Amino acid sequence: MARVVADLGNSRLKWGLVDDSGRLTQTIALPLNETPAWVAAWGKWCEAGAPLSDWAVSSVNPPVAHGLQTFFKCMGVATVRWFRSAADVAVRHELEAPEATGADRALAVAAAVAMAPGDRPGLIVSCGTAITVERISKQGIWQGGAIAPGLAVVARALQSHTAMLPLAEPSQPPPAWGASTIPALEAGVYWGTVGAVRELVERQKADLGSDPWVIWTGGDAALLAGAIAGSNARVEPDLVLMGLCRAVSLSG
Repeated sequence: MARVVADLGNSRLKWGLVDDSGRLTQTIALPLNETPAWVAAWGKWCEAGAPLSDWAVSSVNPPVAHGLQTFFKCMGVATVRWFRSAADVAVRHELEAPEATGADRALAVAAAVAMAPGDRPGLIVSCGTAITVERISKQGIWQGGAIAPGLAVVARALQSHTAMLPLAEPSQPPPAWGASTIPALEAGVYWGTVGAVRELVERQKADLGSDPWVIWTGGDAALLAGAIAGSNARVEPDLVLMGLCRAVSLSG
């Protein structure tokens, strides 16, 4: 069983410590391309007595993955198992090209299917750099999903593709309109994204055949889930890391 699991995405690197039973005990989110921050986190965990010689890593970011490989070599890591696409994950699916589909999506599906009711279809809404809505059949088969821009991508696109609009990234649900540029941008970015995700979820729910379970994950899950699903939304922020724990445990 891997002692550390890591999710290397497009916006951050997340590590998780794993106990002898295969459960996450603690996690940490780290910046990309900042080796000193990685070294500091490594030192803190080593001081706490954590074994850091065996790793399992999900990556959708090849350039940073190269740097992480160098980091592992410098730190003397003995074993690293990489999950670079959905083809590396043992999950039932109906995808046309699993080798061209993100490993993080497949690992989130694997974790969600393991914890969700087995007699109902389901949806997984992952709210990160991109927002994905994964569709799971009643039989627990991943049928695919939808990919949309996340909050930060929408905000940065407005900034970079206009001459005068500033960057506005809402950190909490804003009013639906603003009397100046920043509040107006926050309203459009946030509620426009909420509307897009709500539409994707409702359209997928409509033809799944019965009321599906829905699990939310990702860095912006808590910010978006309440506006769409209410206070009872199920948010699992570490779903990809949980999927890695499961994938490595099942493979021995």
